[in-house]
Amino acid sequence: MEQDNNSPWQYKPDEGETRPNNTADNRPPAERPQPSKDISWEASEFIDHQHGTGWYLVLALITIALAGFLVLSRDFIAAGIVVVLGIVVAIFASRKPAIARYEITQSGLHVNGKIYRYGDYKSFAIFREGALSSINLFPLKRFMPPVSAYFEAADESKITAVLGNYLPYEERKMDSVERLSRRLRL
Repeated sequence: MEQDNNSPWQYKPDEGETRPNNTADNRPPAERPQPSKDISWEASEFIDHQHGTGWYLVLALITIALAGFLVLSRDFIAAGIVVVLGIVVAIFASRKPAIARYEITQSGLHVNGKIYRYGDYKSFAIFREGALSSINLFPLKRFMPPVSAYFEAADESKITAVLGNYLPYEERKMDSVERLSRRLRL
């Protein structure tokens, strides 16, 4: 899918700081001056939330209560699914994040060597949580998931300046699933 090069957006990282809008250039993309800097960094692949014994105990109690209710309702298949889901959530919650390598280039966002091309995304947003923040790329296709890239808060201006050359910034809030996930500390 071809990216719209005539859109009127302009990324403004901080109040008072503006950058020139380069999207009015009518030359073919191959003839336009390309941004001179790509950027790369390493960060955690997701935010690590420490789960104590109490968290796992609450998860087990909720799983057992839901499964027990479904068994009493004679819905054995759903009860089995609830137990399996409880186990899967516990396994994924105990997983520690690896260090991921991120790179923003002219061709797209690279995450551990996998490329996410800008033409598949309409915009990006920044979500902040503690020491790590994330850039989320929002897809053009309806059922394609967004892509997240985590970074240290000190690197935000450099990363957004480079990414702003390729995609428009969009102020967004977390969706309901993301808010629930963060409340549960998954």
